[in-house]
Amino acid sequence: MLKKILLYLGVMIFFISMIGCKQANKNKGKIGVSFGVGEAIRWKQEKEYMQNRADELGIKIEIKLNTKDKPKTQEEDCFELIDSEIDVLIITPRNVNDMSKIIKYAEKKKVKVISYARIILKEKVDLYVGYDSKRMGQMLGQYLAEKVYKGNYILLKGDENDENANLLYEGALRYIEPIKNDINVILDTSISNWSPKVAKELVTSAIKANNNKIDAILAPNDKIAEGCVEAIEELNINRNITITGMDAELSAVKRILNEKQDVTIYMDLKELAYTAIDEAFSMIHNKPISTNAEYDNQSGKKIPSHLITGRLVTKQNIDRILIESKVFTREEIYNE
Repeated sequence: MLKKILLYLGVMIFFISMIGCKQANKNKGKIGVSFGVGEAIRWKQEKEYMQNRADELGIKIEIKLNTKDKPKTQEEDCFELIDSEIDVLIITPRNVNDMSKIIKYAEKKKVKVISYARIILKEKVDLYVGYDSKRMGQMLGQYLAEKVYKGNYILLKGDENDENANLLYEGALRYIEPIKNDINVILDTSISNWSPKVAKELVTSAIKANNNKIDAILAPNDKIAEGCVEAIEELNINRNITITGMDAELSAVKRILNEKQDVTIYMDLKELAYTAIDEAFSMIHNKPISTNAEYDNQSGKKIPSHLITGRLVTKQNIDRILIESKVFTREEIYNE
């Protein structure tokens, strides 16, 4: 009789524990992600990293990658995610100044918001996870100012609606401003939608107007640097021109090896993507989030932030930074 009772209790405990496990899994929550600027290579990589990290944590995730040619807007993407009963929305805004409806809808549905890679302006979000754009701008500005302290400069800023573009430019000026009396800035402008085509056209016109004399170009990312290099090649300029970039795209690394571009910045996309998912996971489970800064996004509230700094990549340290850390293989970079 006692054995039967013990057996019965054991079976009951087993089923109760199974029900508990199912309930626990059900309550793990769901993360929604909206990339509003899906054209660049990096966003597809980060999408994969986020999916992998969510799988490791055993949490549901739905990711939408919005591009300019997509029929749905980012706002529609976000509304669909919020309506799918997510707990946290991670969002990279296409327009940092036009997120009001999304943020208000998320607040209404009690969905927490993480601004990712680009800070949403004038809205109260729960967290910003991104790169320290001002610091990276300083790195590029310092590199240019130390290498080219006289001559003709072109200063390019990313899209005017991207706060990261403003911060990067502001950081670069910290080192370029002190040499302003010794250099001649022949073009100082924003590049709409970070378009390499627009950059190429503007750079071509500016260089032509100055008798094909150019010494340094502050390009805020590798795509824009590519447009600058194309302009220079089509103008048949053979003089040494120092060109910056950012993102450490494989094509840019090869340009650096071929001495067509001088420097880029490697940003650990995996670290950034994993950080965003980890922070969302903490929010869902009411655990403390990890921050190392605060950000004034003009909302009247200092936004808790987790900022990550990139690393300067030159011809001399490509192997150490990009191959040894397994960002690229030696075969990919050197075509071996």
